[in-house]
Amino acid sequence: MLSSVRRARRESNVLVLPSPWVVLAVCISLAVSAPAPAAQAGLPGSLEAVEGIFDADEAWDVLEAIDPYFRMRGNDGYLRSVQKIFLHLKDAGFSEGSALEQLDTLEIRDFGPVRPAWTPLRASFSVTTPAVGKLHGFDDEAGLERTFVAVNSFPTGEAGIDAPLMRYERSKPPESYAGTIVVGDEPAETLFRRSVQEGGALGCISSYLGDYNRPDENRDAIRYCQIPYDEERRGFALNVSPNKYQVLDRLVDTGSVWAHVHIDARFTDARSRTLIARIGGTQPSAGTIAFVAHLDEPGANDNGSGVATMAAMASGYLRAIREGRVERPRRSLTFLWGTEFECSREWLASRPGPVDMALVIDMVGEDLQLTRAEPLVERIPDPGAIWDRRPLDVHSEWGRGDVRESDLHGTFVNDYVMAAMNIRRDATDWPVRSNPYEGGSDHESFLARGIPSVLLWHFTDIYYHTNLDRLDKVDRQEMVHVAVTTLALAHHFGMAGAERAQEVLDIVLEAARVRLAVEAENARAFLSPEVVRENPAQFDRVMQRERRIILAWSRWYREALLSVVNFEPDTLSPERLPLEERIDAALTELRQVEHEILEQL
Repeated sequence: MLSSVRRARRESNVLVLPSPWVVLAVCISLAVSAPAPAAQAGLPGSLEAVEGIFDADEAWDVLEAIDPYFRMRGNDGYLRSVQKIFLHLKDAGFSEGSALEQLDTLEIRDFGPVRPAWTPLRASFSVTTPAVGKLHGFDDEAGLERTFVAVNSFPTGEAGIDAPLMRYERSKPPESYAGTIVVGDEPAETLFRRSVQEGGALGCISSYLGDYNRPDENRDAIRYCQIPYDEERRGFALNVSPNKYQVLDRLVDTGSVWAHVHIDARFTDARSRTLIARIGGTQPSAGTIAFVAHLDEPGANDNGSGVATMAAMASGYLRAIREGRVERPRRSLTFLWGTEFECSREWLASRPGPVDMALVIDMVGEDLQLTRAEPLVERIPDPGAIWDRRPLDVHSEWGRGDVRESDLHGTFVNDYVMAAMNIRRDATDWPVRSNPYEGGSDHESFLARGIPSVLLWHFTDIYYHTNLDRLDKVDRQEMVHVAVTTLALAHHFGMAGAERAQEVLDIVLEAARVRLAVEAENARAFLSPEVVRENPAQFDRVMQRERRIILAWSRWYREALLSVVNFEPDTLSPERLPLEERIDAALTELRQVEHEILEQL
């Protein structure tokens, strides 16, 4: 692609871009960007250096230990999981404490306000009139159907509750639900608010599953969800599988139907417990690379796989340093396990030093065949989050986030992370790709503070947020892929240096060339239809949009090129001057390409 772009500068000063077929082939092969062949030595070397450091058996042991627990902020299973990871890391050589003079530390902090922490113990739901019997139930928190009771549902007492079932209808006044258990296909959160909190129902039963759960074929899936803690109403919400809802749906239409609900659950007061492991760098002023895996939510993939993968990453990397297999990095590495959003937000608020980059590890163990998920890297907001175009900008089923042009700040991190992923992909046929920013995990906390952060995840999992997200849906090899590439980035960025910065500059510049070439092709395609060309007003609207997109991408990549200087943390290094000169040359080239594209349009 480099030669194609350079060949475009002919003596006539007219930009001749590669054909759409060439651009398409390049885009698919690069999957956002890939490093130029001459610049691959550093990153491929880092991937080779960390290969074998991650122990999948170690990760699996952690995952097996925490999977039985219904992990929610501060509850029994959450705290036991923190303790399990703490002991695992301590055995690997981390020392308790947080003193800066200690290199490799391990500490537990409690963040945030005291809130009720909910632990399910056992529950059952039966239809008693007519005598259909039990539809869902579990005997302990490890039970397969444990998600059928919504988080924060109040216990019913030993005798349980017997009450009539009533179908939910939006047109009914809320008070008509008083004293009943309401059945509907709205999300449990909606039913609970409308029928229990507003109408005085005893509880509600929901059949809702997201479209990505494939409810027409995934007939035994039971959704996991939370309702608000409401000590005044002390109600409950239940989720039922499509198969069991089919039974309920038919019964409710036949006349008087009564149900028996028994819920045994425990509330305790708790703050957000966060486990922090730190591998100290050799240069205290060089900053930190942060890694985050949220511990709450009870799924094996979401996010047991991320928690376990990161635990084995931290222990494996520390052992490799102490055994002399890899050098200790200049930058420190900090690993966080805690409540999603809260642990990263509170840690950032309490941390005295700079954070240079964050990698969020969430849902990374999906068995691709069983779950139908894709391994993804969610990029930092770039123009593709606003103007998404195939093949470079394909959203997941999660859907686009709320991104405006003012949210776009260019950084080298997107293409840098994808360069490492692409090396792994090419070596192993791992089908990783990137998706535009969508939001929904801890990367939001870092981005809100201006810290570059990407999300490493898998989606769309048809078992996402259901009872069927258990160990049999996890693939060790997926955990290995994510761990190796993430550790390689930690090793490469952690060591820093002007030479590696030059490599990253080449990666980002080549990605910028590809992107601008693709957007120029897009502009020509949108402007070429006869219906556009022969309508001056329409042509002007399309032209304005396309120019805006090209300018946005050019501006974003100029900021990304400028950010490469931060790869070298030593501001007094004599090697920074030639790096800055190369960045200036790259900026000049990019402005020229932008000018030629706009002039041609």
